[in-house]
This record gives sequence, structure tokens and C-alpha cells, in this order.
Amino acid sequence: MAAGRGGGPTATPKKEDPVRQQLVQALFSDSSSSNSETLLTYIKIYEEEKSSKDTKIMPTGKKTGGAERTKMLSKPRYLCMTVKANGKVRLHKVKKTSATSYHIGRTWHLDEIKSIENVDARRWTVVINRPYAWVTDTAEVKSDFLLMLLKVLRSNLKRLPTLTNIDEPALATQFNVAREAQIAPPNRNHRIAPIPDPGTIANSTGTFNQDFENRLSIQTERMKRSAAPSISSLGSTIVPGAAGGASPRSERSGAKFIDDNEPLDEVALMNLEELLYDMDLASSEDGVALETRLMNELNSLEMANVYSIIESDDRIKDVMSELDKGIEELDDMDNWLSLYRQELDSMGDDIRLIESQNRGLQIQTSNQASLLRELENLLISITIPDRILETLKKETLERESGVHKLEDAAAEIQDVLLAKYDEDVAGMSAVRGRMELYGFHCSNFAGRLADFLRNRIQAQVDHFLNDKQRTLSKGYVVMFGYEPIEIYFITFRGLIVWLREMDPRRFADLQMIFVNNLNRLYRKDIKEFFSVLSTHHVAKLEKPDDSEFVFGSTYHGGLIARGGSALRESLSSPSDLTQKIPWRRRSTRANQDITLVGRNGTLHESSHRIDVGPEEKLAVDEAFSQALSIVTTVAAREQNYMSDLFTLAKMMSMRMFIDEPPPFSLQELDSKRKSSLDLKSSKRLAHLMGIMFDGLSVELNNFAENGVKNESVQCVGMLISVERTQKEFADSDQSFLITMLSQLHTKLVDMFEKYVEEQLKFIEEARHRTKRKGVLPFMRIFPRFAERMEALLDGNGDIEARKLITGAYDKLVRMMFESTEAVAKETVDFDDKEQGSHVINIENMHHFYSELRQRKVTNLESYMKYAKSSYERHLDSYVRGVVRKSLLKLLDFFDGVEGLVKSKASEDVAFHLTYNKQALKKVVSQYPASAVRKDLAHLYKKVEKHFSSEEEEGLLQVTWRGIQEEFIRQHERFSRLIRECYPDAGLQMEFSMQELLGFFSEITKNHH
Repeated sequence: MAAGRGGGPTATPKKEDPVRQQLVQALFSDSSSSNSETLLTYIKIYEEEKSSKDTKIMPTGKKTGGAERTKMLSKPRYLCMTVKANGKVRLHKVKKTSATSYHIGRTWHLDEIKSIENVDARRWTVVINRPYAWVTDTAEVKSDFLLMLLKVLRSNLKRLPTLTNIDEPALATQFNVAREAQIAPPNRNHRIAPIPDPGTIANSTGTFNQDFENRLSIQTERMKRSAAPSISSLGSTIVPGAAGGASPRSERSGAKFIDDNEPLDEVALMNLEELLYDMDLASSEDGVALETRLMNELNSLEMANVYSIIESDDRIKDVMSELDKGIEELDDMDNWLSLYRQELDSMGDDIRLIESQNRGLQIQTSNQASLLRELENLLISITIPDRILETLKKETLERESGVHKLEDAAAEIQDVLLAKYDEDVAGMSAVRGRMELYGFHCSNFAGRLADFLRNRIQAQVDHFLNDKQRTLSKGYVVMFGYEPIEIYFITFRGLIVWLREMDPRRFADLQMIFVNNLNRLYRKDIKEFFSVLSTHHVAKLEKPDDSEFVFGSTYHGGLIARGGSALRESLSSPSDLTQKIPWRRRSTRANQDITLVGRNGTLHESSHRIDVGPEEKLAVDEAFSQALSIVTTVAAREQNYMSDLFTLAKMMSMRMFIDEPPPFSLQELDSKRKSSLDLKSSKRLAHLMGIMFDGLSVELNNFAENGVKNESVQCVGMLISVERTQKEFADSDQSFLITMLSQLHTKLVDMFEKYVEEQLKFIEEARHRTKRKGVLPFMRIFPRFAERMEALLDGNGDIEARKLITGAYDKLVRMMFESTEAVAKETVDFDDKEQGSHVINIENMHHFYSELRQRKVTNLESYMKYAKSSYERHLDSYVRGVVRKSLLKLLDFFDGVEGLVKSKASEDVAFHLTYNKQALKKVVSQYPASAVRKDLAHLYKKVEKHFSSEEEEGLLQVTWRGIQEEFIRQHERFSRLIRECYPDAGLQMEFSMQELLGFFSEITKNHH
């Protein structure tokens, strides 16, 4: 059966299938290769998938809810069934890429098919590695291909895939009916399309052989009844090259052949074609292939005949019985031969054993000789000369030359003890004995070295502790350096490296001995250093916090009680402040470069002294800054020395140290080093530093607490010093100092925040107990406080202290402004409460603005602008208020006139009942020049009383000038309204502008 267009059977053999030809030419035309394939059949399919731009919609014929369901179909493909030369059948999914070009997309073997499901007339699903849903053009094409596929599966697979909704007999019936309907009337040129190999395809209703025999007998009977020529007469047309004689098949069947020119009976030819079709043979195939297929069937029949003959002959049993006896005798002979072979094998094994023993003795002798030589070389390599052991045992550690000899000897014994040996070699008694001996000498030397260094450290520390020349006193505040210790012990650095490798326990003990002894020195020095500094060189107030920088102090209260001169002196220019308060600044680091002279000569370069005279006092923050700079420098140098002494920055062996000793310089000890230690070494070094300087953090905290107790504002200066020092060590390996400074910084921040909260509390309390007149106490203190803070910052705007101080400014100024407003509203010291409120705001806001502007505190610019605007607003309100009281009737009258002018013409105002000419004349007559002059004199005394504060003397002149300007402005307004609204009245103000200016000039002269 061949597939026609769309995969169905060919209706007529006259027209070749162009698609099949194109498929064969494009994909299956190479017959020379061993992997060549022959196309059995093909079918055109559409694969169901999700909708995309390359798919089309095909109706499925089902309806749901009145709407026809559709499936998305891809472009057409061709499913081709092929057979290889070895009989393997495969399926290919082929894509058409051009008019005559094809490409194989997927290939599957038959055993990859898991299941086949018949969905409906044109749709079917095959599960291979995943489900494939395919649709064909017609139902007949699908049935033909499925039938062919099932026959191939049955003949090639032991186990068929799962079949769902597939009726195999029905498919066969449909195929036969379709084939019978397509057969045309017989003629000489009619041919049946080629079918697959009958040896691999079985009929759906029985085996192929039974069908072949049944149909062959039926066709033979038909040909006999029709008296037609024998089927054998057609042999020349079936088998090519048989014209000269009969084929083997024809000889066995006794059939005759006819010449090609002999006419054939049409009925016989039709019967022959029907016979070939019933046997699934194609007459269109070439004669050689047809003959081959028929010969295969004939061989199968002959084998069946031979087997039948054998089964029917009784003599066969006798032959089989004799054969069995012969086989038994042969088995006996084989057993005897096996026994003989075993004996020979045993003898051969003995011979080979003897030969191998001889070879083994020879090899053993050779190996023993080689082993002896290796042992001699090993003993030589692990043998240490006696002079090395004697050096470790007796060489002195007092001289530098002896130390160098000991380093070489220690390196030799270390190389032997730390050498890597095989497990077998290390287990040898000779090796173990040597290692135990050398380990004993190594342990003895490690103990001797550790004891010597411990004694020397204790002796050196005791010497410095008993040195009376290293005692501090007034004017002599020094942190001593210990260069003799540094120079002496650095000589043993190589041996300390050896000790770390060979005896880690003694190495750790040596570290603790070193830091504990130096702790005795530094604890004494640090305590004495801070004690002398705090006792003799720190300026202290008579009463704690009794300064003009603290809101809750009594400083300003005492000045006010002593009188105005004392107050003015305290509020003099900022330059005068430095003469009274010792808060000068110095460059701390520059002091380290000066030559330090002790009582008996020049001190060591590593010593550090505070540059202060015997009677000189320093502010707390300045003293703290210099002290912090010195002690952190000393601690950093000590950490660098310990890192070099114990070689913590780089792990190395004794041999590496001798070959390339790490550099060391006393000058480099003061330099900042980048972090190069691993985490474990860094933690160890920080721990050792914490032990050595365990009193440093305590002394710094106590000094800071005592300074804040005396003057709280000093915490800001100390905080700034800590932040500057933190910057210096930020990127270094000084983890101990970084941690200590961070803790100290946190403590000082808490102190400052507590200080700010206390100042806020003082301001709140001052609201209730302050006299409601003049500049409020906190307004007088804040400019000084701000100046002090800015002086402490000294241009360090990029540190955290700037943020803290700016935040404190914000809190304090807001509280002061709120308190000022509250005091102004609650004032009872003025006849007019509203005027009193204005006076308090004017004085305090003017003082705040002018004092901060004078001190150039730029960080408070926004609050200064607010204070200035508040001052101007209250001053304007105050001036308007006092002027209104003096010119009340005039103001009321002309305010009414001005209101009428806005709603009607100026000429109509004179006719208004309330504002006619008589009313104007009456109100003007009430303010003669003499009355105005007297009223202004009285007004000046009143304003002078309001602004009698000596702190704000200039406000009286500013206010009086504002009143004068307001009088002039109102006089001009009155005169203008009279001219505009009463032009014919012949009236004017009782006092002229010149008289008014004369009154103000006279009052000013009388009071100056």
C-alpha cells in the first residue's frame, strides 16, 4: 500500500505521486550508504498547538454553549514511515521548506511510541516523549496510515503500545472496502501501488502465510475454470531476465513460461493482479524484488514441509536414540580429559610457584640492599651534629652573637623535627628514637629561652618602676617612652618566631608575661599623668557650671545684682572673653616634635610632654585634647611594636626569618599601619592591648566626667577631640584604640545630650521666675553659648559634633522663642499689657539678632532672620499703638473720611452728617500745637520708661525715631485728606509740619 496525495492510497496507478517523489529525492534517495532508508508510506498532518501568528484555526465540529469550538493548527507537516537496510522502521516528521525542498524535524523509533488514541474521524493523538495531537485532511487517509502503522508495530515489537478507541478489524474492513472501490477495470497497463515488506507486516484478521496460501488456491481455481493460460505463463513479465528459462520457483512448481510476445488472457491478468493485491504484493515492483519476496515465502513453506515430514517418520526416533548414546559417551570422554587437564594444571602451578619463589628471593635480596642504603641516607638526613645540640644547651643569650648562633641551631633542629616523613618511615624505631631525642633538646631550649625572656622583662620593668627621675610634677606632665625595652627585646624576635612554631603554649605564656609586666608600667604612668594634669593644669570654676555659657548658672544673676557696669563688662566684645576664660587652642600634634628635656638630660624620642608652664592652666577640653593625643600615640606605638616583636603581621618559619628577616625601625613604630592582620591575629592583638592598657579607658572617662561636672559645656570640646582622633585611626589596624574611642565617643555624646536637656529645663523654669521686663536671661546667655560652640568646632564642619551642636541649637532656640512669647503674653509690668508684650519681644528679638550677627554665627542664619522679622513686626505695632493713643480722635475721624473716599467722590464727603466741615473744625481744634508739644514730651517719658534696659540702650532712639516718622506720616495724611475732601473749608491742622519737627528736635536735645 502506498500513500497518495494527503497520505491516502492512490486511486489510479497511471499518475505518479509528486509529493512521494519529492520526499524520496530530497531525503531518501541515497541507497549507497549502509544507513540508507526506504520510504514505506507517508501522511500529511496538521499539529494542534496554541495560537500564534504561524497557526490557523480549524473547527473541531464540537459545540459548547452555542459557540463552535476551534483548535489552533500549525503549518502542514508530513509524517513519513521508513525502513533501513537492517530492517529497523522509523517515523520522521518532515517540514516543507520550499517548493521541492524538505527538512526532517523529528525522528522516532517504534519503541518510543507509548500510546495511540483515535479521537474522531480526522484527529488522532500519539504519545511519544510528549503527546502529539494530529489532524488529517480525510478520514480514509488516517485509517490507511493507522492500519499500516499497526501492522508494522505488531511485526517489530514484542509489546504493543496502548491503543485507545482503535478497532483494528474495522480499520482493515474500511481499508479493503476503499481499495475495492478504487480498483479500475483490468487492462494491461494497470498496476497496483507498491506495498510494504510482507515479511514485516501481518494482516489484521490472521497471519500473512495463511492468507497467502488461501488466496493462492482461490486464484488457481478461478484460472482453471476460466480455461485461461497458467499463471506460470506470466513469469517472463514478472521476473526480469527469465526469457531463456524458468526461475527456481517455476521449476519447483512445474509451471511453464510463455514468451513476451504471446498474448495474455485479460481475465487471467485481472485474476493475477487481484491475487497479488490480496497477498499485499504490488505488481508495479520490479521482477527481482518480487522474486525475492516470493522466494522467502517459498523457503518458509519448504521448512514447514521438512518439519512435517520429520514428525511423521518413525525411524527418526531410533536415530535420535543412537545420537543420545553417542553424546553420553562423548561426555564421559570429556570428563576424563578434564581430570587429566586438572592434573597437568596442578603440576604447572607447582612449577610456577617454585620459579616465583626463586625470583622473589632475588628481588628480596635486592630490596634489602636498597633499603639499607635508604636507611643510611635517612639517618644521615635526620642526624643533627652534636655541636648544634651543644649550642642549644650552652650558648649564652646575653650577647647578640650568641643569639645569632642560637637562631641557626634552632633552625636546624626545627627543620628536622618538622620534616614530613611517610607513615612507615616515621614509625621506624630508629627515626622515633632520634625524634624523641631532638624533641627533648628542643623542649629544654624552649624552656631556657622562655625563662630567660621572662626574667629579663621583669628586670627591665622593675628598673623603670624604681627610677625616681621618671616622677611627674607641676609643669612636668610627660608620658615616658620605653625605647631601651624596645631595642633590647627586638633582638630576640627570631627566637620568638621559633618558639611560636615549636612550643605554642610557651609562646602564648610569653605574650602574657610581656603585656602584664608592661601593664605595671603604663598603669602607673597613665594614672600619674592624668592626676598631675587634672590637679595642677586644668582651669576650674569656683562653683560648678557657674559660667556665662550655661543657662542655669548664677553667673549673670551675680552680675545683674552688682549693677549695670558689671553687666556691660560681661557682655563686652567677644575678644575680651579670651582674657577671662582659659579656652585657648593649640596644635596638639605639633608638640610631639619639640625636644623633650628631662631632669637629667634629653628624654627618649618616644616620650611625649604637654607644653604647659608650672603655673599655667588649661581649659578642660584643651587639656583633654592634648592628653588624648599623647596616650593614643603611645598606645599605637606599643601595638606596632608588639606586632613586630611577635611577628603577627606575617606568619613565617624560622628558616624564612633567617633567609629574609622582616624590616624593623624605631621611627616606623609611630606610623599608622593599614590593617593587614587576619581576623584571629587581630583579635589576639586587641586582647593583648586591652590587658596592657586596661587603665587607659578608665582614666579618660574619669577625666571627662570630672571636667563635665565642673563645666558641662566642656563635653563638646572633648567630643570634638575624640572625633578628630577617630579620623586619624579610622583606616589603621589599631582595633583596640578604635573600639576604646568609639566607647568614649558614645559616652560624651550622652553627656552632651544630657547637658542640652538640662539647658532646656532651665529655660522652661526661667519662664516662670524671671522678671517680665528687659532682656530675658536665656536670651543674654545664648549668644555666648553659640560663640563658645563655634569656637570649639574651630572650622571642623565635617564631623559628627557639628550635627549634634546644630540639633542643640534648634532645640534651644525654639524653646527660647516659645518662652519669650509666653513671657510677653503673661507680662504685668506695664500699664498697657499689649504694649508690654511688644516691648518684651522687641528687646529680646533685637538682642538675639544683634548679638549673633556681631559674633557671625552663620549656622543660625535662619533663626536670625526670624528674630529680625519678629523684632520689626513688634516695633511697628508698638509705634502705631503709642501714636494712636496720642492722636486718637484725629485718627478715628480721618480713618472714617478715608473710608468714605473709597466708596464715593471726595467732594461728597463734606456733605456727610458725621464728617462735614463743622465736625472737621471741631476735631482739628482739639489738637493745638501746645497740646501736641506737651503730649509728645509725656510720650517720650513713657517710651523711655519702657526701654530703660541698659543692655539695649539703642532701642530707645530707634523706637523714638519710629514714633517721629509715624507722626510725620499721619500729619501728611491728615493734610492731604483736608485738601482733597474740604477744599473750600479754609481749614488746616492746628500745628504745622515745621512745628512738629521742632517739637521732636527739642525733646531729643533735652534728653541727651
